[in-house]
Amino acid sequence: MFTELRTRGLKLILRLLASCVVLSLQLASVSAQAPKVSWGNPDQPWGVRRPVTAADRALIASYRSGQKHPAYSTNFADDADFNQKWAAQTDERTDLASCREPASVTAGPTQLRLRTLAAPACHSKFSTGSIWSKFKQRYGFFEASIRIADSPGLNNAFWLVTDDKFEIDIAEVHFPDDLHITLHNNNNWTPSPDHAVGFDVKYPINLSKDYHDYGVLWKPTELIFEVDGEPVAAMTIKGASGTADVRLSTALGDFGGKIPANPVGHEMDVRSLRIFNL
Repeated sequence: MFTELRTRGLKLILRLLASCVVLSLQLASVSAQAPKVSWGNPDQPWGVRRPVTAADRALIASYRSGQKHPAYSTNFADDADFNQKWAAQTDERTDLASCREPASVTAGPTQLRLRTLAAPACHSKFSTGSIWSKFKQRYGFFEASIRIADSPGLNNAFWLVTDDKFEIDIAEVHFPDDLHITLHNNNNWTPSPDHAVGFDVKYPINLSKDYHDYGVLWKPTELIFEVDGEPVAAMTIKGASGTADVRLSTALGDFGGKIPANPVGHEMDVRSLRIFNL
């Protein structure tokens, strides 16, 4: 009897030790995934960076809990919804190394794909994709699940543009590991850092290997930015109070390294978008 109890006790101790080892490895893995956040563009009178708080984490978690119902959600599989609520951009910007054409936008059957295509009529010979919403939203929680292109030289972007000429860059992701978060004030814009405030976030992983959720909680006096449910940056704001359209886009340029000689076939995929009222 004593021998049996001792054996059971040893087995229990071994199981507890194994559990501790697994937990330690999990914690180490989480720590290894933690991003490095730098301050990036300087503070402005209309945008001041602040530390992330426990209250921020609770707010973001509440929108991702499944207890709130989105005002709008899509996986871009519904052709009628896409045609009614979204527009594909056409432009020829010589400050970028690509034009943008509707042919580079593919919606459905399970995702939105913004493709890089050969475009002989463009100044750069390549086109990328860009869409914006025909509807507008003022404040709320915006989140998209995105797999960035597996190539340097592409800006993988999820952003809002307000009626009062503010641009909220929820995510400008550059292969393989760099995230730019920025608030632009485009009133009386001049080409200088004085019209932007933001963050640079470096991840210890290749962000093109999988989908990641990028989001912002936009309130009248603050912005809280998150990745995969974890707040990574926050700022207090004055302005950015007009209704906004939602944009998803790619562009070729000096983003995350040299553009490949042939960037065709490198694309950004968006498998879902959710928008919640504040």
